[in-house]
Amino acid sequence: QILANNSTAGRVTIYKKTVSLPVTYFEGWFEIVAEEQDQRTGYKTYNELTLPLLNDREEVFAFVQLVNKLNPCTNVTLPLAERIDTQGFTESDRRKFNNYAPALQRILERCQACYKLTQRLQASEALTEATRSVSQSSLDSDEIIARVMEAAKKLMNADRSTLWLLDEEANELWTKIAFEDGSIRELRVQVGQGFAGKVAATAEPLNISFDLYQHPESEISKKTDLKTGYRTCSLLCMPVWSPDGELLGVTQLVNKRKQGDFPPYDPEDWPEAPECFADSFDSNSQKYMQIFNSQVGVALQNARQFAAIKQQAENHPQNVVTKTLAMLNQVMDGQGFDEILDTTLRSITLKMGASLNADRTTIFLLDEERNEFWSIIAEAEGDRALEIRVPADKGIVGEVAHNKRLINIPYDFYDDPRSVTAKEQDRKHHYRTYTMLALPLINERGDLVAVVQSINKLKRFSDRNAPLGDRIDRLGFTAEDEERFAANAPLIRMILESFRSYHKTSRGQRVAAALMAATRSVSQSSLEQKEILNRVMHAAKDLMNADRGTLWLLDRNTRQLWTEINSGNGQSFKLTLEMGQGYAGQVADLGIPLNIPFDLYDYPDSQTAKQTDLKTGYRTCSLLCMPVWNPDGELIGVTQLVNKKKFSDVEAKAVCGEAVPECFQASFDSSDQRYLQIFNNQVGVILQNAELLAAMKQQEQTLRESPATPLED
Repeated sequence: QILANNSTAGRVTIYKKTVSLPVTYFEGWFEIVAEEQDQRTGYKTYNELTLPLLNDREEVFAFVQLVNKLNPCTNVTLPLAERIDTQGFTESDRRKFNNYAPALQRILERCQACYKLTQRLQASEALTEATRSVSQSSLDSDEIIARVMEAAKKLMNADRSTLWLLDEEANELWTKIAFEDGSIRELRVQVGQGFAGKVAATAEPLNISFDLYQHPESEISKKTDLKTGYRTCSLLCMPVWSPDGELLGVTQLVNKRKQGDFPPYDPEDWPEAPECFADSFDSNSQKYMQIFNSQVGVALQNARQFAAIKQQAENHPQNVVTKTLAMLNQVMDGQGFDEILDTTLRSITLKMGASLNADRTTIFLLDEERNEFWSIIAEAEGDRALEIRVPADKGIVGEVAHNKRLINIPYDFYDDPRSVTAKEQDRKHHYRTYTMLALPLINERGDLVAVVQSINKLKRFSDRNAPLGDRIDRLGFTAEDEERFAANAPLIRMILESFRSYHKTSRGQRVAAALMAATRSVSQSSLEQKEILNRVMHAAKDLMNADRGTLWLLDRNTRQLWTEINSGNGQSFKLTLEMGQGYAGQVADLGIPLNIPFDLYDYPDSQTAKQTDLKTGYRTCSLLCMPVWNPDGELIGVTQLVNKKKFSDVEAKAVCGEAVPECFQASFDSSDQRYLQIFNNQVGVILQNAELLAAMKQQEQTLRESPATPLED
């Protein structure tokens, strides 16, 4: 490789004119360069002719360099100097070359197209391999560091790489480095210190091109290099984010290695920059590292949440609840862990409700992301669990949370002006509230843990088969009930705090693990489009717990989206969508996600979905559509997920015209969007690989089937 603005080739590229140098050219500007080339190659240059090749846009895409015009009919055994034509290349030679140029241009343009496709395919496949390597890591941070450093070096052709992890409490970045003596040591730098610390402080990428020693902030690097004997020439530092948008660390790549065969770096040459490091990380490097870092963020979050669960169990050895939960987390898979916790909490809540003689008792936790309170469980008729959500700033629960004081509303609750939200919930769930007791659970720091709500104080020894209205104790909940609850509050609060902590970390760990499994599944597929479609649809459905999933691919020639759908008889058929048509078409047209919560039929633009459901018999309840971009930032497709499902043991189907099953009364949230975006990044890489491979095969086939025009003298 040579710089496009250097030597004769550079002059040809810039001025688009032929350059002919006679035998006496050593007296000119090229003498030093030529002498250096001669010393390296052992070859003597006497004259040369360099000619540009222009494409249809009059742009130089190649040049041909002819060196040392020979006398005709000379003895080939004579020394080179005695065979040189001292007149050099002539105007006649240039005209002769122009006759060859069109055919040569066609051949080289096709070869160049194949070469560029090959380079992009190699880079894209390297990204796939790098993300696959990280996704296969364990929950150990040391292993993740090692895998990331090795994968990043290979991906970016860097000489060195470091993954710095953020220690928020110490406000430091730390990593572990293997030294030449075989030892592994921990290194720490303050946030804001050095290039990696600056990236951690600003949360912005830092790309310093060759030569880094010319950078105004390179003094620390020079001093460090002086001590170590290393030579830092270029650098790329980028932040690593968790799927929830939290800074986890920084990846640091040092010294982009120049393509070609160059002598290895010799520390004795310091501070001279070695030729093997005379290269820079470009904008494509940043794009690929951003995708790679998103997978690193998932792996790190997975490991961190596992460590949090482990540490919590170790820090509270006397806490029976914590030890029990820790044990359950170790022996049960994700769904089993949640199922046992839900069963335990349901039992505790039922007993608490029984002690107050309440018809229903519900525990509400705050979903800060959606600014809603949601019920962990709600006792209902038929022992059926309901998930109830209420706005955090409305209703009785919101008032109790805001004031951190209990509220006791006697019969008849509907006469209270604060019952508006409860009436809406009652209509939705076909229930009737007569009396209510709502109490806050406050921890030792004064923070709200939960709101416990008991509804409808019942008469003692009432007939369970009698209508609810006949069983109501019109005296409502008493002061004795409040005292009874207060006596049990510390134990309930301890259980709820443990549950909330474990529920959050275990859910995040499960989702991160599911995401890594999904990306592994997709990255292990072949590059056949049909298999990619199937794998992506199944992996996305499993990841997001959706009932249906579709991957739409963009046909850039027709500006249409298309996919293949499997029919009931084992056959598949192709569906197409115009840009802007339907939900997926709108996402492709605008390039932004579309998230429609339950119930989609209440959405103002749902008429098309309703008409489609009437034809198919399916019932669309919620939807998440997101664009898929390739690493070059080009739209390549759209992922569409339909009907978020709650976890349930009951198999249900969404049928048009029938009541919506409880399991489909759910919505995709912002966390689903973030995880699907990371998943889509990997899908974009796989799809680009398939496109590039298909284009390269087509180019190769064209070269074989189109014989070049003979180059005759």
